[in-house]
Amino acid sequence: MKIIDRYIAREFLLYFLISLSSFTALFLLVDILQRSMRDGFSNALLQFTLLQGPFIISQMVPIACLMASMFALSALAKNSELIAMHATGISIERISMILVAVAFFVGVGNFFLSDLIVPPTLKKAKYVYHVDVKKQGSFQIFKTNRIWYRAPNAIYNIDYFSPENQSVSGINIYLFDNTFKLTEKISAKMATFDGTHWTLHEGKATTFIEDFPLTLSFQVKEANYITEKPVDLKELSNLETLSFKELTEYINRNKRAGFDTVRHEVNLHAKISYAVACLIMAFLGIPFSTKSSRAGGLAMSFGTGLAIAFSYWMFLNMGLSLGYKGTLPPVVSAWIANLFFAGLGIYFIRFEQRMISIWPFWK
Repeated sequence: MKIIDRYIAREFLLYFLISLSSFTALFLLVDILQRSMRDGFSNALLQFTLLQGPFIISQMVPIACLMASMFALSALAKNSELIAMHATGISIERISMILVAVAFFVGVGNFFLSDLIVPPTLKKAKYVYHVDVKKQGSFQIFKTNRIWYRAPNAIYNIDYFSPENQSVSGINIYLFDNTFKLTEKISAKMATFDGTHWTLHEGKATTFIEDFPLTLSFQVKEANYITEKPVDLKELSNLETLSFKELTEYINRNKRAGFDTVRHEVNLHAKISYAVACLIMAFLGIPFSTKSSRAGGLAMSFGTGLAIAFSYWMFLNMGLSLGYKGTLPPVVSAWIANLFFAGLGIYFIRFEQRMISIWPFWK
């Protein structure tokens, strides 16, 4: 790597770290202030906020790449270093390749961050918030093969939960008395929620009377002892606490069982597309930041970067929503934002090159 390559890469990484730390700190500060007003400040809340850090960082990395690209090139243009580079035969394409190459390695690092570090820390953060901050007596653990939920006098074991249909498939319920002695075990093929209470379908109920089990089959059985609502179970089924491999296995297993996995397939493809977004954002920042200092410099880059970031988030969420509803295939819904903004970057670069060829003083 030549000296000029290292210099450009160093400038990019400097602004990347500044942007990443600033956006992450700002988000966490606002979040802890809002939760403090609602739940009161405590050491548990501070621990929850710190545990959220890796997840927030992984979400802010593409935006930081965008800002780093724009700030680095704007600073070079402001100091007339771009002109000096052009004079020595270093084209904007060469500079762009350096930025995109660095963004590629940043994207790879972000993928492993979100795949190896985020799942356990985010799972721990959710536990700390519900148990230590909210002081909820029940707690939940989500594993790759099933959902375990513990209430004060019951433990639920759920194979699959569908937020859209407000139903669960493959449920086992263990009921206990106040001494935590098992009193009844209920297994059902399905449970549905009608807005007020749960109903079990096609199952068996085993009652333990003085340690003697009595088993009865049923087709339909009201489950008034399940006090949790679908919104509570939806908190459990947040699959962002799974790694890429775990989520893939989860999808394959539930596909074989005949369950709808569209939402989870969208999230699986989104894990990859969001890592690639680092390249897209770094590339997109190039045509908006190669003007001279008269074009607004760092202040203009910051404003433009925020507008692009907001537009990307809006477009990404719109695509994911269409994927969740089945309007778009999962792979398309996860990648449509990247494809659109990559095309936008190519268009603006070609537009600028065309304007320079027509009017050399365009810069």
